[in-house]
Amino acid sequence: MIDLSGKVALVPGGSGGIGSAVSRVLSECGADIIVGYRSNKEQAEQIVEEARRLGRRARADEIDATSLSNVQRWIDATLNQYGKIDILANCVGWHGQFRLLKDQPPEEWRRIIDIELMSCIYFAHSLLHAMLARSSGRIITISSDSAKAGETGAAISSAARGGVNAFSKALAREVAANGITVNTVCPGPVQTPALQEMQEAEGVGAKIVAALIRHIPMKRVADPREIANVVAFLASDEASFITGQAISVSGGLTMS
Repeated sequence: MIDLSGKVALVPGGSGGIGSAVSRVLSECGADIIVGYRSNKEQAEQIVEEARRLGRRARADEIDATSLSNVQRWIDATLNQYGKIDILANCVGWHGQFRLLKDQPPEEWRRIIDIELMSCIYFAHSLLHAMLARSSGRIITISSDSAKAGETGAAISSAARGGVNAFSKALAREVAANGITVNTVCPGPVQTPALQEMQEAEGVGAKIVAALIRHIPMKRVADPREIANVVAFLASDEASFITGQAISVSGGLTMS
């Protein structure tokens, strides 16, 4: 088991399909967790209760990740209460249906970029000074294999996630000498409620999901904990010499 005892982990999007697994695994590995949620309060509070039963300090807060001022206030309040944040495990994501670009309303484009790219920048910027002051920190963002290969029905999200990978690599270069690592985890299809909804719905989304699964060499989708385990490793001391990487966890769907 990865040992994160004594670490404090901030998990924006920590009540979502992947985020809830990340929150749970980090707390199981010993970290105190602060779970940020947008709408799934019940799930966030359940995760906090589970963490407290393990003896961890834990809290759930509603957070608008698309607001820089909101993000900064949340981080400042967390630092005041916990004294430090060792791990930023950013699981914020857009949960919409697959749509071909020609059919996607333009008003969705900016929203997707704000959620998936700008939130990553906001969190990193708001926390960076505290990590630099301690010469220590782990910044890990859930990206997507679509950032590497593109994804039919998710052109804007693929662009946003590509930006997340590029931003993270650039930031990794800036802070590597200060003891801070910056990496992204790039899942392929993951068995989450959002994926289940797309599989059960008729239309282009279900067809795209089926095609993706057919092209996975392992012939299955990931369990959320398989993504979370990689996040926990990157958050640990064992990953101290890994930075600037976009690690695919996709059963071989993308090999790069």
